[in-house]
Amino acid sequence: MQIGGNALYYADLYKPEECEEAIAFAIEKEIPLILLGGGSNTIFEDGTIQALVVRVAADKIEINGNEVKIECGKNLPDLVDELAKKGLDLSVLTGIPGSLGGAIVGNAGQGPKGAWIDSYINKVNGFTEDGWEEMKKSKCHFGYRESVFKHTEKTNIIWSSTLTLPPADPETIKETIKEGLHSRMASQPFTMTAGSCFKALNGVPAWKYIDAAGLKGRQEGGVQVSEKHANFLINKDNGTYRDAVSLVQTIEGFVGEPLDVEMRFIKKNGSTEF
Repeated sequence: MQIGGNALYYADLYKPEECEEAIAFAIEKEIPLILLGGGSNTIFEDGTIQALVVRVAADKIEINGNEVKIECGKNLPDLVDELAKKGLDLSVLTGIPGSLGGAIVGNAGQGPKGAWIDSYINKVNGFTEDGWEEMKKSKCHFGYRESVFKHTEKTNIIWSSTLTLPPADPETIKETIKEGLHSRMASQPFTMTAGSCFKALNGVPAWKYIDAAGLKGRQEGGVQVSEKHANFLINKDNGTYRDAVSLVQTIEGFVGEPLDVEMRFIKKNGSTEF
């Protein structure tokens, strides 16, 4: 959305040992460590964030039959395309921005009744304050837009994941990707935007509640509810973090249903707004 401030400390992580160094640094400085994926669903408060923000930049892929080990910095659209050329189908993530790591943390997929990435995950490897850990899928506690990585009390950096993917004809996968991209381009904004803002409620997409409340196009300061898709926020006119927060609070007040905020709003002290 091109909104918000800068981190006091920032690091791209290219090697596994840098995870340990990053966590040790945050502990020494007594500041939060914030793991960033592609950043497409995260907004930082204006000013300086008193935290260490890290991003896994490693993006290597190892393919062994239909089992694939992928480092979490891998760009999702690139990953989907590269796997399609190899006859491996991850088209469920078509059109979703960000990195593999972000997709794992938020269990990305195609809506509350669709397929999610956890359908393909075997295990996740990462680093915590206790050292390296290999977590089988059952320990990741995946759910709709949920995983253990969102709620763990330990500082953690997920580094890679092993997936088992269904084989398919490359041209068939490419056609599925093409159709998926066309559908998303027709229904969602793609510039100066962030979303989805809210999770679905009782299997009903949040945009339906927002639209029914007459909030499509609603604007607070410089931030607007997208007129194309009511569950996306748009930086319409030099919007600020507080504009975005105010708009989310307005939506919550008008909708009258307990919508859960899916986006991350990071305050200056490194804690989350919602």
